[in-house]
Amino acid sequence: MKKYNNFLAVILLSVIAISCAVNYTTPGGDVKISNLADEDISKILQNKPSAEFPVNIAVARIQAPNYTNYVYQNRYARTENSGQNFSMILTRDADEEVSFAELGKLKGIKQISPFNKLLLPYNYKTIKDLRLAAAKMKASMLLVYTFDSQFSIDNKNYGPQNIFSLGYLKNKNVKVRTTASAALFDVQTEYLYGLAEATAEQNKTSNAWKKQDEVDNLRIETEKESFKKLSSQIKEMWNGVVDEYKK
Repeated sequence: MKKYNNFLAVILLSVIAISCAVNYTTPGGDVKISNLADEDISKILQNKPSAEFPVNIAVARIQAPNYTNYVYQNRYARTENSGQNFSMILTRDADEEVSFAELGKLKGIKQISPFNKLLLPYNYKTIKDLRLAAAKMKASMLLVYTFDSQFSIDNKNYGPQNIFSLGYLKNKNVKVRTTASAALFDVQTEYLYGLAEATAEQNKTSNAWKKQDEVDNLRIETEKESFKKLSSQIKEMWNGVVDEYKK
């Protein structure tokens, strides 16, 4: 019986040691879309809308340079963005694809399409670079969106690319807050048609989580919820764009 108890103790200590040794890295940051616009303020103020309805819309998800998250770094090579101001995320989950398909059915939209990697410039630093790629797709509007996912553990905030041990999470409250933001530009002139933003939160009390997946599921659920809300905001914004600019 004593040997059996000792064996159980060894197993328990091993499990604790493993959970303490496993780390989770928070996802990379978002991009302040406004910072990527043309630096000539006077030119921005003179920009005029040029799109003719119905329109083709190119869609781009951008994040901070060298962005990665748990799923992305395990499935895809880390993107190196030396000298660039943002990362292009060319993979989308099923929910995003469904949302874009629904947006494509709105009045005034002929087609809405994600970026093709082959059309992207090697170095991209501003919205102008994305507009050039959108023009190759015969798109007259460019929809850009980004996620800002923030972790907090018992009210202690963890910014982008922070590392914490899963052993540290035992019986702690973990919260993920994601803000999804989008901007709609004129491809030809960089005129800003509208902005949309939505936020979602997920809370969970950990119970000795042993796998990074268990933590990352919170991020995934939160980003999906925020994107669903963002899609609704984009629909409202688009209806306003059609009412104001469709001739």
